[in-house]
Amino acid sequence: METLRFLLVTTFYPPYHLGGDATHVQYLARALVKRGHEVHVEFSPAAFRLKTKRKPAPSNRSPDESIHLHPIRSRYGRLQPLSAFLTGQSKGVNRSHEKLVAQTKPDVVHLHNISLLGLGVLPKKPGRKTLYTAHDYWVRCPRSDLFKFGRYPCESPTCFRCGLATGRPPQLWRVGRGWKGMRGIDCAIAPSRFMKSAVERLFRCPVVHLPNFAPDHNPAGTSQTPGDYYLYAGTLEPHRGIVELAAAANGNASRLPLVIAGRGSLEGPLRKLENSDRTNVHLTGWLEASKLEPLYRKAKAFIMPSLSYDNAPLAAIEALSWGAPLLVSHRGGLLELIYDGQTGRSFEPEPMDILRTVERFEAEGLHFKLRQAARKAYESHHHPDSYMTRYVSLVKGLDSIESAGGKPGSPSVPLGPDGDRSS
Repeated sequence: METLRFLLVTTFYPPYHLGGDATHVQYLARALVKRGHEVHVEFSPAAFRLKTKRKPAPSNRSPDESIHLHPIRSRYGRLQPLSAFLTGQSKGVNRSHEKLVAQTKPDVVHLHNISLLGLGVLPKKPGRKTLYTAHDYWVRCPRSDLFKFGRYPCESPTCFRCGLATGRPPQLWRVGRGWKGMRGIDCAIAPSRFMKSAVERLFRCPVVHLPNFAPDHNPAGTSQTPGDYYLYAGTLEPHRGIVELAAAANGNASRLPLVIAGRGSLEGPLRKLENSDRTNVHLTGWLEASKLEPLYRKAKAFIMPSLSYDNAPLAAIEALSWGAPLLVSHRGGLLELIYDGQTGRSFEPEPMDILRTVERFEAEGLHFKLRQAARKAYESHHHPDSYMTRYVSLVKGLDSIESAGGKPGSPSVPLGPDGDRSS
């Protein structure tokens, strides 16, 4: 088997991270190393410190000694990622990246979340295979989430006003046209078809739909008899529909028993709700993956009531791996994960519709009936082996794209039956 040298470039990487984009990079790095490839990861601890005062989360896992980590040093601390955000460039990041590329000589550079690294990590010369994964809407939205004024999905952009209203300084570099099209990238990956449709017009290269994956910690494929609760795991922020979910549970203890795992700005109000007599909510706080697994395994369903356009959240994919059906809102890429009703149901993210959907779900016995289909969907679309087969095919297909000049309309990239690309 031909082995390659990969450089994965990302703003955040565990433990210096806040969400699923960094977790995906770690999963990808581990999967590549397992298959014999050499992997380097470049990331910014200063960006983590800019986003939060929280210390990096401890891990009970041993270090990934086979993965070469390259934290970007920042002489000026938080000013380095702040410069990248405001101006689209950071001289310190640019120097560090160019030096690392020269030292490691990667066969493939794979860019991920580069929002606080700046445009200087984009290739300056052709000839090196370069991928980009759209974990969020950064190429289109200064907030990265298409959530206008932090209150509702954006359908007509007013980026300057939205940024000011949500306390984000204007990014004047976005006004120029030089960065548009993400020059130098050979192919972009969209983890959901919704993401692909939202961003593909902003690239000069092909955009491929490649579903996200999560490690298989349930290799026997067994599903257990569900317990008596529904599970949410993720950030505890308004855009995730947590307020609406809590309102559905408040006063309906027997109809919607909830276990909520995560942390965020709504943790305090949820603690108060947990202590009231009118609800059946248990808040666990943030949990490592190993402690989440028993919760996935016994949940009646994994529930994700997002108000924003979610992409392909890893928590939902991990739930599928344990055979837990999904209950999701009609937003973004979430609908794709229920596979036309084979693995779950959807709802409008407002309290009464959440309750009605839960009641129908139980009345039809779907918390039992959909468990096998949930696991099968994971094995077919989200298993590491399935993902890596398509990913390696994509990397090999970049040669044909480069020979055609990297333009939309280049020869198709072989992805197998579940992949697709733009034309």
